Amino acid sequence: MNKNILHFLLIFSCLFLLFSCKTQKEVIEKERVRFRNYNDKELLDSLSKNEFKFDVFTAKANVKFTDGKENAFKTHIRIKKDSAIWMSITPLLGIEMARVLITKDSLKFINRIDKEYFLGSFDYINEKFGVDIDYQMLEAILVGNSIDFDDDEKKIITSIDRKKHAYFISTARKRQIRKEIKKDKNKFKNFTQALWIAPDNFKIIQLMLSAPKSDQSLVSTYTNHEQIDNQFFPKKINVNLNSDKIITIDIDFLKIVLGNDDTSFLFKIPSKYERVEIK
Repeated sequence: MNKNILHFLLIFSCLFLLFSCKTQKEVIEKERVRFRNYNDKELLDSLSKNEFKFDVFTAKANVKFTDGKENAFKTHIRIKKDSAIWMSITPLLGIEMARVLITKDSLKFINRIDKEYFLGSFDYINEKFGVDIDYQMLEAILVGNSIDFDDDEKKIITSIDRKKHAYFISTARKRQIRKEIKKDKNKFKNFTQALWIAPDNFKIIQLMLSAPKSDQSLVSTYTNHEQIDNQFFPKKINVNLNSDKIITIDIDFLKIVLGNDDTSFLFKIPSKYERVEIK
């Protein structure tokens, strides 16, 4: 399989998703809002109440992917909450070059250019690349929601970041904590997520995941927030992945439509395509 295409599909499918409902849009101008002295519970409750809620939706977006060189794509996305993420990827001019289907227990790619396909699991990807991702993490990151975290107050840090004009929350991931406690009860601090929360609408404006011992980090920045169906969402997302090298994904959402339970997630592998493994 063409390495550039596969690399893009892997990273893109694991980091990409943002959407909204089809309706009249109201752009929210950036204003300076005074901070309130929330305690930890009040701040977490406000964050939870303002998470983006949805069932099924579709969206179209322009994407720029940079990993040393720049590539531009158009993408059609469908997602069913807590179930499946489907993407069709095309060059700016041309027919579909790739299709992706991600579920809770599988990742599937079709490379139409080289007539190849990949079938794998999160366990395989995590072991192969030394990462720790799951479906819930992808969906949360890419709709601008928070990832599940430990709500033990002793493991949560909250403050006000006046430089970014945002509330700040830092905590360890529940999944990471469970894994590490089996080895060493004092290691939960090795895996953290940090959130910067807008004081006016309690939406995430930046999310950072880091694993200090491996020098890996992911930073998602959400901008151009708009109000749709009485909910706020960011129209633009910038993802920076820092591992062996720096990878950047810029997503600009265009046509966005609220779906229903009849939305199709067609993923059929042609019989003449060859199965490949990621090496």
